This record gives sequence, structure tokens and C-alpha cells, in this order.
Amino acid sequence: MLNKIIILKLLLIVLIVNNNKIFGLNLPDGYGAGLVDPTATCSNYIGDPIDQPLCNEKLPNNKNIYTSKNLTIQYINQIIVEKTFTSLTFLQSKCSDLNFAEFGICDIYFPPCFQTPATLTPIKSVSLPQRLCQSACIRMVENCPSLGESLNCSDPLKFPRIATLYNLTAYGFQGNGGFYPVACSDPLTAFESNPGEMIEICPSPLLLFNSSDPKYSADRGYTYLPPTNCVIPCVAPIYTEKKWHQMYNMSKILSTISFVCSIYNVLTFGILNHRRSKYNYCITFFSASVILITLMDIVTYGIGYEKLLCPEPGRFAVQSDVSCGATGALFHIGITNGVFWWTTMSICLFAVVKRIKLFDFRYFIIFNTTASLISVIIPLAGNAFMAGTGSLACWIRKTWYVNGVFWIPCGISLTIGSVCIILVIYEIYKISKNVSTKDNRMILLQIKPFLCVTLVGGSFYYLFIFNFDNESHSSEYKEKVVDYVMCLLSDGKDCLMAGPNYAAYFIFYFFIRLFGITFFCIYGTSQNARDIWIHSKLLNHPNIKPFLLKYNIINFNSMTHYGSGTNPTSNSKNSKNNQNNNNNNNNNNSKKQNEFESKTIELEVYESNTKGETTRGGDEEEESNINSASNTSSE
Repeated sequence: MLNKIIILKLLLIVLIVNNNKIFGLNLPDGYGAGLVDPTATCSNYIGDPIDQPLCNEKLPNNKNIYTSKNLTIQYINQIIVEKTFTSLTFLQSKCSDLNFAEFGICDIYFPPCFQTPATLTPIKSVSLPQRLCQSACIRMVENCPSLGESLNCSDPLKFPRIATLYNLTAYGFQGNGGFYPVACSDPLTAFESNPGEMIEICPSPLLLFNSSDPKYSADRGYTYLPPTNCVIPCVAPIYTEKKWHQMYNMSKILSTISFVCSIYNVLTFGILNHRRSKYNYCITFFSASVILITLMDIVTYGIGYEKLLCPEPGRFAVQSDVSCGATGALFHIGITNGVFWWTTMSICLFAVVKRIKLFDFRYFIIFNTTASLISVIIPLAGNAFMAGTGSLACWIRKTWYVNGVFWIPCGISLTIGSVCIILVIYEIYKISKNVSTKDNRMILLQIKPFLCVTLVGGSFYYLFIFNFDNESHSSEYKEKVVDYVMCLLSDGKDCLMAGPNYAAYFIFYFFIRLFGITFFCIYGTSQNARDIWIHSKLLNHPNIKPFLLKYNIINFNSMTHYGSGTNPTSNSKNSKNNQNNNNNNNNNNSKKQNEFESKTIELEVYESNTKGETTRGGDEEEESNINSASNTSSE
């Protein structure tokens, strides 16, 4: 396909008359024939454009160029030469000696000029072009067969072996029957004396850089289109500018909301909460992970997406760009830690369902934190963080690193969490078959934590599937780069590179920024969260509580105790009832055990009924609440 582009460009102007019967004679071997244009002149080459070298250094004599009619033809030919050079740029893998081919092309479109002296044409002096020699044409075609479709080197009228005959009888030339031979032009001498380098031209919006210069190496963030020195622009033209800005705006809005929601969750369940449980830890640490993810986005749009991701024209940000390395590390720690804490929450849910006593919860904290830090240290040491083509953030872009420190360990983690969720579903199914109609409320209590791990886990699985689906099509995207280049060479509008489906890509980034909102909707708006705030030192501060009471913002007289759903005035009574229930349960433990497992299990996060109780005893009280709930349902 690229070859056809060259053919079209080379055929746009036909400088040679292809009709050997016009002269009414048989041409000698090695000679061609041409018509005389009395308006043509020998003039200087107009010179290359300021920002684009062309034929200045490839003409044997740029002060003596054959120009028909006026200099306008030189400007037209210059545009054609530029487009032809652009096409040759992308034939480097198929052709050799393209530098000499460019000398020949300049010779064809800006041929040397021969001005007849008065002694030769006494009536009028005329300007005649020197045609490219057949030997030069053959060399061009042999080194680049693609040019053979547009250059017929066997045609002496276009490419004479010796000279071109011009009928100058009308201008006073009498010798040789009025036909004067003008020797052909061979650029070999100019080429050998000053070969220079092949001129590469990249069609807009591609940019030209010297890939051999370390300053413009691929490691610095330049993405080349082999075998050229043309660089893909940043932002990558995978989608239209309008679609990119749609993703930017989505990211700004969701990340900001998710950040605020996650701050609220950490403040509620991790700081204001007087007691700790494994569920509160999971909520707090997962929300902290989301804070890191969304903080990356906030920093990115604070600096500016294109400014951070594309610090220089044609260059994608890499780890040595401080803002890219920092935001990439934040995102990686956040997303990795988030996956681990989602798995931890799934394990805890399963343990409660099966009444399995887990090891000390501190080991979860140590493992998740240590594994997340190791997973970011390794790619940082390998300078693996970069923006990459077509992304909203800096992250690990080297395949072995990202697979080794993220996708493989997170894939294992997702598998473990999924198995736990499946087992939880099975247990809930068994419970639902045995629970009576009046105890349906116990089933409803399973919805929140189950919904949370299911939604978040589904989002992680989508990211996992999308990534590997995208990787499986990467070779296809690379192959279609040729179509993109063809579009550019044909002056097409809105040319786009092949890439992931826009809707799928949009959803990929959407889910990542939705985690904080999901956790807030499920846990941050719960009665438990409201009770934590009501009992917090912050709202009960002497300078704040009177204000809240004055404007009736919070009714402290009707507050519940840490999610127990009880009024303070009836707390004593409820405590006694709970104590009696617990005693009855202990007396009938062996009888109730199987009934408990078959009827209902409370997966909700219960808080202490005692206002001052702190860290110790949280998980033990959950077991007490479960037993109490079981007794209620069995009665």
C-alpha cells in the first residue's frame, strides 16, 4: 500500500513527452526526444522551506534549474518532492540506497538547464532540460523495486541513456538536421562528492527525531514507528480530542468525589471509631488505598493531564520526570493494596460464615503493607513507570515488571477472594432455604458486605480481563499502524490509530475511580457510621455540640449506640435481655449449634453496646452478637 502512495506522487507531474512519433523519425539507440518550450528559462532553485530540507544539497547546480513559464512550477514541484520523500521514509525496510533515490527525484523535478548560446540558435536563445540518465533510473529501481511501477527506465523519451534530441530548426540551428542533443543528467557525481544523509519527512501529526541520539531515545519516552525516525504524537491519536477530554472530565469528577468519600470513611471507621474490628480495619485500609489512587488523579489534573503525561512534544512522561514517577508509585501502591484488602475482606466474610477462627489480624496488615511496598520498589528500581501511549496516568509499562509485581500476584489474590465469595453465596443459599418468613430480616443483613465485595471484586475482574484482552490484541494494533500511516500520506482527515474500544476503555478507568464512592454508599451512609459520628469526641466537643443542638442538626436524645439500634434510655433493659439470651444460649449450646449454622449468620459489622469499649474484644463481641441474633431467629 505504501508503494502505491509513491507511485501516485511520482506520476503527479509528467515532465517528459511520451510520444516518439511526434518527430516523424526513428531515434538513435540511447537517445530520447523532447519538445521545446520557448517560455521556459534557466533560473535559480527557489530554495528549501525554512523548516524542511529538500533538494538544496541534492542538486548538482541549484543556480541553474530548468523552469517552464515561471517560478510557480518550482513551488508546485517542491510540494510533490516533499510528499514523495515522506512516502520514501516509510519504505526504508523494503528499499536500500534511498538517499541516492532522493538525488534522482530532485533531478527529475528540478532538472539541470542548458541555455543555447547565440552561436547555436542565432534567432532566439532557448532553455532546454537535461533528462535523468537511464543508468541512474536503473540504480534507483534496482535498490527500491517499488519505484519500478512509476519509473519506466526502458523508455528513452523519459530516461535517455546518452542524450535527448531537441528540434531547434525554428531557432536557427542547422546542423544534424536541426536536432540538437542535450546530454542526460547523472546525479552520481554530486552524490559521491557530497552524499549527506537521507532526508526523512514525517506526515503531520507525526514528529521527526533522531533515534540514535540518547536525548531522544525510546527510554526517554519517545515512541518511534520503525523503521523511521517518526514519533507518535503525545497524546496518542487513538481517539479524537473530544473523546480524550470526555475521559479527562470523567476522571476529574469521579476522582474528586471518590477522594472525599474515602477520606470520610477513613475518618469514620479508622479515627473517630472508639473500637476496632477486622471489618473496620478492612474498610479503613481499603479506603486508604482508594485515597492514594484518587490522589494520583488529583495531582495529575492539578498539573494538567497533557502537561504531566506529555512534558515535551512527542515525548511521553517517564519515571525520571518526577511528577510521573511519584503519581505512578502512588497509583500502584493504592491499586495493589486495594486488591489485597478486598481479598482480606472476602476471607473475613467467609470465616464469619463458617465460624473459622483466623490468625491474629495483625498478620494481614503486615502482609498487605509489605507486599504492596515490595511491589512498588521493584519497578521503581527498574525505571518501569511511564505514561505510555494512550493512558490517563503514569504506571508500570514494561510487560515483565507489570505482570510480575501486579497482574500475577493480584490474579492469585482475586482467585482466593472469588473462592471465598462463592462459598459465602453457597452458605447464604443454604441459610435462605431454612430461615422462616418472619426471619427474612436476617438474610437482608447479609446484603451490604456481600454487595460490597461483589461490586468491588467485579470491578477488579473487569480490569483484569480488559488488560489481558488488550494485550492479546496488541500485535493487531501494531499491524494497523500501516493503515494510520496510509491515511496520513493520503492527506486524510481525522486519522486515528487502532486501539481498544472507546467504551471499554472508558469503563476501565471509570471503575478504578468508583471504588471510594461504592464503599461510601454501602458503609459511609449506614446507621453504624452515623452512630460513630454522634458518639465521637468531635461532635461532642463543648464548642460544637451546643451549635448542633441549637440548630437541631443532630438529635442526641434519639441516638443509637454504635449501630445497635437501641435508645440510651432502654440500653439497660436491652443489656439485661442480651445477657439472658447469652446465658440461655450457653446452656443450650450443643442443641443450638446446628440450628445456628443452618438458619442464620450475621455478616453485618456490629459495634459495641458499651460506649467506652475500645480495640480489644471487638471480634469477640461480633461472635456474641451473632449468637444473640441466632437465638432471636430460633425463638
